[in-house]
Amino acid sequence: MRERLRWTTQHFSHDRYRIPMGRLELAPSRFQLGLRVESRARLAIKSLGWPIIRARDDLLVDGFVQWMIGRWIREYADSDPAFLEVGCGDMTLRRYLPRGAWYNAIDISFSEYHLRRAVRGGGLVNVALASVTDIPLEVGVASLVVTSQVLEYVQEIGRAIDEIYRVSEPQAKLVVSIANGHCLKYQVKGPHRGHVNFWSQLEFVKMMTDHNFRLLASDMRGLWIPLPPRLTETSYQLPIPCRDEVLNSYMLFVFEAQK
Repeated sequence: MRERLRWTTQHFSHDRYRIPMGRLELAPSRFQLGLRVESRARLAIKSLGWPIIRARDDLLVDGFVQWMIGRWIREYADSDPAFLEVGCGDMTLRRYLPRGAWYNAIDISFSEYHLRRAVRGGGLVNVALASVTDIPLEVGVASLVVTSQVLEYVQEIGRAIDEIYRVSEPQAKLVVSIANGHCLKYQVKGPHRGHVNFWSQLEFVKMMTDHNFRLLASDMRGLWIPLPPRLTETSYQLPIPCRDEVLNSYMLFVFEAQK
């Protein structure tokens, strides 16, 4: 069995938490960096509300993105993958890994609530506070990399893709999902305030090809439901693929590192 990935960085300590932390200087300033420590009351509220929010998102917001990524994880992960998630958020993609596989992941910010959920019961969870522009790993160590709804936010996108390529093994698989910055939803509501990159499907594939990743599979889906803003600020989508690219809120890809 492969050991967990080894972070090449120092550790950050806070109370009982000791987390590897890389350089975060280039991370987007709109995000709260580091560990978001929460009060007991806040943790209790989240434990009650999270299942409801997760169920809503799974059914009507963007749950289908995770389902599709999960299907590709199961397709491309061998029985003992060197897995890495870049920008792991709530860390729920770990559920798609083979039993006994290490879940290695980085993000520029961790919620204490989700960190507790991930490590509860002694799960094989190995995380670091780090940016995609400076991944604290040795060269060529990951066989399967996933990044979902992350690259739209990254200012130094070329550096980020080169970092993912650097830590990937030869022929490693990279699973990516991104928001369609030109979709109807953003044309009507205005651009997402955090996004700095806006690609068409062809533009994104070309960029990845220029950085030595070969396209293996792609998909588009997410038909936006235009509800009145007075009802909700959340965008709701159906997991329907549309022929017209502008009607799809999300684009998904599988690439292979050409090494």
